[in-house]
Amino acid sequence: NAWFDPPKERDAAIVLMNQEADVLAFHTGSNAVMIAAQERGKMAVAYHSDMRKVAPDAQIAAVTHNWGAYYTKQVRASLDNTWKTSSFWGGVREGMIRVDSFGPKVPKAVVDEVNAAQKAIGEGKLQPFAAAAAQDVLDNEGGILIPRGTALTDGQILSMNALVSGVLGKIAK
Repeated sequence: NAWFDPPKERDAAIVLMNQEADVLAFHTGSNAVMIAAQERGKMAVAYHSDMRKVAPDAQIAAVTHNWGAYYTKQVRASLDNTWKTSSFWGGVREGMIRVDSFGPKVPKAVVDEVNAAQKAIGEGKLQPFAAAAAQDVLDNEGGILIPRGTALTDGQILSMNALVSGVLGKIAK
């Protein structure tokens, strides 16, 4: 239950690799998972920053975050007494989240495809949480999670409480 605990992050990565995981992703505060993947000849998706410096062969890509412009705007509003409380859901469109810093093993065609999809998401032309026009997205109990041809709103995404078809288990209540 820690955000930053490199020894435990490394231990968890090693346990997964010992169970034959060959690609790792993580949401922790250090580069320990990347270093473990590099040492074991496995692949990983870096989180928060480009980690090719510590895992040049392991990094597939990095999910990077840039909240600087948002924080600057909020601080300026606070300083000039115009700040108002609000909910904010920033992403690709706002330039706050990117998939970039691709590793050398990722083919150029894949990099181009990811960049094109990212651009389409930013322009609102691609909705990652949408059902195809021909088929509903079902939950793991057979119910319709996303009706065909529709996309979830941010509010619906934030309040999701179901697993998709094919995923075993139940969400704790």
